Amino acid sequence: MKISDYISPLQEIASPRINSFFRQLRLLCLSPDTFFAELPVKRVDLKIPALIVCSLFLVEIVGNYDTITAYTRTLELTDPSAHPIIYVGLFATALSPFLAWVSYSAVFYGVSYLYKGRGTFLRTLANVGYGCVPLIVGALLHLALLQLISLPVQDYFIPSRVAAHAAAVALIDAGVAIPVLLWCGFLWTAGMRHARSLSTRQALVTVFVPVGLAIGAKIVLLLWKLVSARVYTGVL
Repeated sequence: MKISDYISPLQEIASPRINSFFRQLRLLCLSPDTFFAELPVKRVDLKIPALIVCSLFLVEIVGNYDTITAYTRTLELTDPSAHPIIYVGLFATALSPFLAWVSYSAVFYGVSYLYKGRGTFLRTLANVGYGCVPLIVGALLHLALLQLISLPVQDYFIPSRVAAHAAAVALIDAGVAIPVLLWCGFLWTAGMRHARSLSTRQALVTVFVPVGLAIGAKIVLLLWKLVSARVYTGVL
């Protein structure tokens, strides 16, 4: 038998699954209300949301490689009494996608109590996990942009250039994070509406108060970086 005789049946099996995957992804990213409405009502499945967050974790590990390396080097140079603090920072950096997933879920779940929302925390956790897909897109874009403005080694000890680089990084960080958080908020609003039986207005308040605070923090950090750069360089 020819190889094509084996490939053809495999294509027939895989093609519907691939088409279904991209259909669901398109619905999630562009029509989240339809996507969440089609999820099973009685059964909560965390496998796919967990896989989404694990994918984000892998991208973030690559993006935070320098930070994680710096933590490990600090462990070698500092007094052992400071190691617990360093370990906390190391694990918080490495596990930030999982911490963000649980934190956003807990905050949304808590805020929705103001509207007497109905639905389990597991369903909230699942729907927030689905809504993390834009974070993967943002992390990949952020990683690619940072490669374009990497600071040369010889500039590491020149304060003005380090400050200017930090300002550029902050601009990229805010420029990517703010649209991505708004996109996530769009998905999370639909997710919370179905997870906690909220009206659209109630879901918007539940989601965009915490998301708005996160965006505000990004803007404050950006302004601080820009002011720091101006102090060191005199120009922006």
